[in-house]
Amino acid sequence: MMYLNKRLLKPGKMIANKVKDSAGHCHLQMASNLESGKSSLIHTLSQFPVTALWLLYRYKANAPRLEQTAEVPTISVAKIKRHYLLASLSFSERGLQHKIAADEKQPLTEALQAFPFSIEDLLVLTELIVYVFKTREDCAQSAKNYSDLVCKRLQASSPRDKLKLPDIISAMHASQFDEQFLFLSGADMQQYVIEMIFAEHLWLSSRQALAEANAGLVLFIANRYRCGFLDFDDLVQEGQIGLLRAIDKFDYRLGFQFSTYAAYWIRQAISRALSRCERVVRVPCEQVANIHKVLRAKTRLFLKTGKEPGLKALSEHSKIPDDQINAILAISQTAVSLENLDDDDDSLAPIAFLEQHIFDQPFKKIEQSDLKAWISKAINILDLRELTIICCHFGINTDKEMTLQEIGAELHLSRERVRQIQVRALKKMKLNYGEQLMSFL
Repeated sequence: MMYLNKRLLKPGKMIANKVKDSAGHCHLQMASNLESGKSSLIHTLSQFPVTALWLLYRYKANAPRLEQTAEVPTISVAKIKRHYLLASLSFSERGLQHKIAADEKQPLTEALQAFPFSIEDLLVLTELIVYVFKTREDCAQSAKNYSDLVCKRLQASSPRDKLKLPDIISAMHASQFDEQFLFLSGADMQQYVIEMIFAEHLWLSSRQALAEANAGLVLFIANRYRCGFLDFDDLVQEGQIGLLRAIDKFDYRLGFQFSTYAAYWIRQAISRALSRCERVVRVPCEQVANIHKVLRAKTRLFLKTGKEPGLKALSEHSKIPDDQINAILAISQTAVSLENLDDDDDSLAPIAFLEQHIFDQPFKKIEQSDLKAWISKAINILDLRELTIICCHFGINTDKEMTLQEIGAELHLSRERVRQIQVRALKKMKLNYGEQLMSFL
């Protein structure tokens, strides 16, 4: 019977493996089409010198912000700048159609093809070239003869209004840039624009298809992070961002399954979103990782030894210096609202239990005034010499306290005699006002 059950289960497993293999093959095919479309798009954009001008402007204007993220390809930008200046100088002297000028433009094209374009760079450059193509009269008149895909792309309005493409074109004209050099001649521009539109369509459609095919993976992973600080819709949105990042970074030539690679980026995007939202004061992600590392080490050492570990033990177990352990433990504390967040008006907020140190407490003022009154009554029963000794020794109505030796020198008495008079005065004060003065202790 056991043997028959195993035999019956084998076809189901084979079908599941075939479905899994077919899904993985489909993902690899989509990734291959995406890579092909992106490579073709970059190859076409590298034919336009305006691509080099855009990269120089973007990475020069955003250099301080990009340096913080360590994403500035400094060497590539410097190489592009050098070849761009040489090609621009050659065009101004010989013209773009000259064979020598075309040969000097080839290094610029190769440098642009090797540049690591971001998604924003590709979208902006494509939209910029399409906008200039539509504004040219000779290109706009021949647009009716193009295919349906090209016509739809040219007629579609840009959803990215923040690009301000007319302002960019006006700035180029104001800077006396030659449009024939930046965007090529009419015939060349028509050829490369058509190739660019087909490559863009292949790239974006493959990107969208790969994202839609793995939408279920995002839902599956986001469901595991429920009951946190974010709603399920927010978790799915963060997971989609991680999925798109995985799509842009995936290399199908390495032979790995895309779902395995995408799951890492989806989990990272969701976990980072949770770490940003779980605290009132945002803590950097690398510090959150250190906090979790120290807390895990603290829990393990407590379970092992049965007592709270010290800083030295935490430092040795987590391989973090002692000074950083102090800072990590300080920022790991949760923030508590001082105001009342409950709907119940009768519940007291934490601010109601905090003592303020700006103004003097009224009971403290009453206590001090009563103490002064009882002390003045107590010393009024002393004679002149006892009063002098008590006031000088305890600093009552004087600037400083004096020792018995100093008081004896002023009164021409010995130190022992001054001590005897002080003891007698204190006994007299205790006998008459001892209970009242003891209540202030």
